[in-house]
Amino acid sequence: MAESSDDYHGYEPDPLFVDSLREAKWILWMWVSCLVWTLSVCLTQAYQTQVTPETFSMVLGFPAWVAYGICLPWCVANIATIAFCLGYMKDADLGEEFSADEMSTTAGGDHA
Repeated sequence: MAESSDDYHGYEPDPLFVDSLREAKWILWMWVSCLVWTLSVCLTQAYQTQVTPETFSMVLGFPAWVAYGICLPWCVANIATIAFCLGYMKDADLGEEFSADEMSTTAGGDHA
């Protein structure tokens, strides 16, 4: 039997979980897009059958495929990470902090 939305009786997920899930999806999307870019550039540009020093393209002392396939996504990922952390991530309240006495009581198995 398939579960319907009525089976949850008004359940709403914790806002901290929703924010964390949204941030995790964004991070995963960035990682996958950088991976696809790196693999596609490096696999198509790095393995040439004939390489001549006169026509070998260089960018800032790197072979062009390294500059565009590795350095460029690395720099873009660093800039996107800084922008993500400073502008997109939310600081959330994690609840009240327990004292050391409260933690030892609950961790010790005191079931009164």
